[in-house]
Amino acid sequence: MLAVLAGQLTCVGTVRRRPDLRIGLLRQDSVFPDARRTARQIFDATVGAQRAEAVPLSSLGLLATADLDRPVAELSVGQRRRLGLAVLVADPPDLLLLDEPTNHLSPRLCDELEEALGTGPGAIVVASHDRRLRSRWSGREVTLAVGPVPVS
Repeated sequence: MLAVLAGQLTCVGTVRRRPDLRIGLLRQDSVFPDARRTARQIFDATVGAQRAEAVPLSSLGLLATADLDRPVAELSVGQRRRLGLAVLVADPPDLLLLDEPTNHLSPRLCDELEEALGTGPGAIVVASHDRRLRSRWSGREVTLAVGPVPVS
C-alpha cells in the first residue's frame, strides 16, 4: 500500500496526488544505491548540497560521529535505518510514509520518533506491527486486514 501511495507500484484503480506533492518513504529495509559511499556522502547527495549545509547529518544525532564517514556497507541495519530517517528529517516531505518505522531502533530513539511524528509539516501514514507505537498513536487509525488473495 505504501509503495502505491508513493507512486512506486502501480495498482488497479486510481490514485490521485497533487502534482507538486513531495512524498518521503521510509522503507522497511533501508537500502542505498551505492553502499561503498559513506553515510555523509549519501546524505549530502540525497538531500542536496544546500540542504546538507543547512542541516548537516552530524547535527541530527542519528549517527555517531565515527560512523558518518564509514561506507554504508559497513553500517548495521539500525544505522542504515537511522540514515534513512536522517534524509527524511533533513527535508521533511508533504506526505511521509513509514513502513515499520521502529524496526532496528533503540527504545529511546523509538520514543523520540513517536514524539517527532506529531510535529511534522505534512500528513503521515504509518504501517506498523509495533503494539507500543500503535497504542500510543494519537492520529486517525485505519486497520487493514489482509486475507487470502483470490486466484483467477
